[in-house]
Amino acid sequence: MKLKNLIKALKHQGPIKRAFRNFCVTGNAWGLFHKRSHLTIKGKPKVMYNTEATAKKATESMSNKTGKYFSVYKCIYCDGYHLGRNRDNK
Repeated sequence: MKLKNLIKALKHQGPIKRAFRNFCVTGNAWGLFHKRSHLTIKGKPKVMYNTEATAKKATESMSNKTGKYFSVYKCIYCDGYHLGRNRDNK
C-alpha cells in the first residue's frame, strides 16, 4: 500500500458527507482496504486504468453490456483506477 495512493483514494470518496455515508452508513468504502480491491477472485491483478476518465468510459461500456451499475475507485495498492460493483448494485 502506498501512502500517496491512500490519500488520493480517500479524497476520491468525495465531500465529507458522502465519505461519511460510504464508510459509516453503507460501509461500501471499507472495501478499498481489502486485497480484493486490487485482485480478482482468482488472485490476478485487476485491469488498471491510468486515469479516472478512461475508467469511467469503461464503466459505461460494462453497464451497457451487462445492465448493471459499475463504479470507479482509486486503488491504494497501485497507481491506477479499477472498476467495481457493490452489493447494493445501485
